[in-house]
Amino acid sequence: MLNHQPKLAISADFLDAFSRIPRQIQGKVNVFVEKFKKDPTSSGINYESINGRDSRLKSVRIDLSYRAIVFKPDKGNTYILLWVDNHDDAYSWAQRRVCKINPESGALQIIDIEEASAIEAEISSRRIPQIPGRFDSIPDKYLLRLGIPDELLGAVRAVVTDEDIDKLVSKLPEEAADALLMLGAGYSIEETLTAQDKNREQTIDTDNIDAALEKDDSKRRFRVVENETELLEILAAPLEKWRVFLHPSQRRLVERDWKGPVRVLGGAGTGKTVVAMHRAKWLAENRFTNSGDRILFTTFTRNLAVDIEANLRKICSPETMRRIRVENIDAWVTSFLKSEGVTTKIVYDDQVAELWEKAYECKPESPSLTLAFYQDEWREVIQANKITNLKQYLTVTRTGRGTRLNRAERAAIWVVFEEYRSLLQQKGWKEAEDAMRDACSLLQNKPGETLPFKAVIVDEAQDMSDAVFSLIRAIVPPKNDGNDIFIVGDPHQRIYGRKVVLSRCGIDIRGRSHKLRINYRTTDETRKWATMVLDGITFDDLDGEQDDLKGYRSLLHGDQPVVKGFSSFEDEMNFISTYLQQLESSGTPLSNVCIVVRTNSLVKQYASALENLNVKVREIKRTQPDNLSEQGVRIATMHRVKGLQFDYVVLASINDGILPLKSALSNTADKAAYNSLINSERSLIHVAATRAKRCVTLTYYGQSSCLIPVTKAIPLQK
Repeated sequence: MLNHQPKLAISADFLDAFSRIPRQIQGKVNVFVEKFKKDPTSSGINYESINGRDSRLKSVRIDLSYRAIVFKPDKGNTYILLWVDNHDDAYSWAQRRVCKINPESGALQIIDIEEASAIEAEISSRRIPQIPGRFDSIPDKYLLRLGIPDELLGAVRAVVTDEDIDKLVSKLPEEAADALLMLGAGYSIEETLTAQDKNREQTIDTDNIDAALEKDDSKRRFRVVENETELLEILAAPLEKWRVFLHPSQRRLVERDWKGPVRVLGGAGTGKTVVAMHRAKWLAENRFTNSGDRILFTTFTRNLAVDIEANLRKICSPETMRRIRVENIDAWVTSFLKSEGVTTKIVYDDQVAELWEKAYECKPESPSLTLAFYQDEWREVIQANKITNLKQYLTVTRTGRGTRLNRAERAAIWVVFEEYRSLLQQKGWKEAEDAMRDACSLLQNKPGETLPFKAVIVDEAQDMSDAVFSLIRAIVPPKNDGNDIFIVGDPHQRIYGRKVVLSRCGIDIRGRSHKLRINYRTTDETRKWATMVLDGITFDDLDGEQDDLKGYRSLLHGDQPVVKGFSSFEDEMNFISTYLQQLESSGTPLSNVCIVVRTNSLVKQYASALENLNVKVREIKRTQPDNLSEQGVRIATMHRVKGLQFDYVVLASINDGILPLKSALSNTADKAAYNSLINSERSLIHVAATRAKRCVTLTYYGQSSCLIPVTKAIPLQK
């Protein structure tokens, strides 16, 4: 028996429009939508025709001044909320648009006909007839299958330059933008169709709205609402669309069975953490559903774990959250060892400084090496290669180390490492790497006993070591049904100086490696600047090969990043204070602005200075998520803002001697260590700048950091 109950879908565009209307009108919209959801065919809903391009787009009354635009089907029972605005603007929006099903991809698309015509005319006006179009050789049916609407084929055919592509991608449906960026970056049509999972021909019914809404491409723009509670939850947080809408490339990673470990790379803002969170939710709700099943979601630092858990609670029910454990990897190791009766204290760099000083007293006269060299050698050679005795150290490969050592020299300096390890043992301390290996050994030596974890989700993988991934492999041993390990990361955002080769840790990702290319957070102007900071650095792909940002683009556009220099700290602070006042007076809450600095001591200094200028400040803590309902400009270190986003970011005190830190530079042992530190600091600037959704401003006083791209510097302000 057919179900004739009317269905309601809501578009991402509707949420955008809803978020911008006055709060009192939002309340009226909520009342209307609840009524509409119950029965969109009710006689109390007065559909008004619009003299536009699509007769199925209708206006409905919110109050005397505001209208919603609804897709009212000629046949079928699915209604779609598309837009809400004041009367004239709502009508104007609807008159320019059509709602139609792409005949090759099957996705439901909203197309602005006037905008499509304008962008085609603009690109065509620059074209030189003798130069062939970039995509002339690709048949229309393949472009349509990739999601390009028929109305925009002319604009695509007119493309010649990268500038043309940049102009066009923001006008396309996002699945089409992703595909066009791949084609523009040099991928073949076959490679692009495969990457987009569109190499199979389909039979499409262009009148079947219900079937169209089931397509992954449509789910990026539309959500079929099951009940009133779900609808109200969506309207309560209209700007947090990541809860509801996934890009097709993201959904393909989340909602499927994988036969083994998966690695997902992507530049800043491409939604890697969103994908990881939705993957955890999907597994908990669709695959590992027994009451005793658990999923471990782990990341590198405690503050990131805090932020991720807070966001997971926004998309998961309490029952689902009960079966997802979110914990940074060091904290998990500590609790696991404790449960096994191991009471060793795990210690970190600042805690072992005194032990290193004592061990350094045992150094030989020759070769003459700095304390920093010994510490780097310990971390990058001895710990990285699990070396426990001199024989192993004499034969290990030291690729990448800047100071060469023959075997006699290695034998001479081994005494320092031996003394350091002895001092750790006397204290009953272990470094995190050793604790990881202890936990790994305990798991491997108990094959009959298993943890409750069915899967491990790993975020910020670029900052984790071989020891971490060997442990993760032990937490979830390989199994026939797969879905065991899901890894996301970006080597360009590596800020803790670690490199990993997954295959050496027993994690085989062959055939299950994927790339996200579209930045949904920052403007393309910010993306370009932040990427320029990394020019000349070679990055790995977490498995022994190189990674790049080929095809990485943003769909948003805005102001260029601004770099301003001042003669004194006081002048810099006066500028920042005035800038914050201007943002606030233009309607931007200061909770959407973050001042980002290099160190904790600078956080205190800048917070105090801002408060003295009567600016309310809230420091983002390591152990708790940021609460946007609390007023005040945010302030945090560059490390702490990892994983966060704000409308506006001010990178302050980008001074010589602070970026890179003078104290850290003075302790580098050799040229290799120096280069490693510089690259890490550049990645830190990249990370901090890409937290900005709308605009990033950099300030300094005195001499600017040498790491700021010179072409963007602005002279000292009077």
